[in-house]
Amino acid sequence: MKLLWILRILLYVQTLLGLVRYFGPSVGLLLPPRLWETHISLGVIIALLAIYALRPRPEVPTTPIRTVARFLPLAPLALGLGFLAGLPTGPLVIVHMLLGLAAVGTVEMAAARQRRALSTASQK
Repeated sequence: MKLLWILRILLYVQTLLGLVRYFGPSVGLLLPPRLWETHISLGVIIALLAIYALRPRPEVPTTPIRTVARFLPLAPLALGLGFLAGLPTGPLVIVHMLLGLAAVGTVEMAAARQRRALSTASQK
């Protein structure tokens, strides 16, 4: 459960970094390059952590939401790495952001279902 908390916190930090990266320049706020590198590194860590933290467990039912939450962080990571490799950004940045927000939402849903499943299991 602790890994799931870490994953959730990292997802919110990642979201904030991405929003500052996208909207910051319009209000005069620029990220230092080192912080931008952190956004990229966090993307890799989040994807790996999601795969591990949301792996099948005997006491937690494997639902479609859990499976999607486990692998969805790979989608914004792949798109972000594509940007790094020279893929034109343009409207794809919005797709990247929406995929990231979808990852946050599905991980939150999976975490809530896991918490309920473990709570029910401990009451038996």
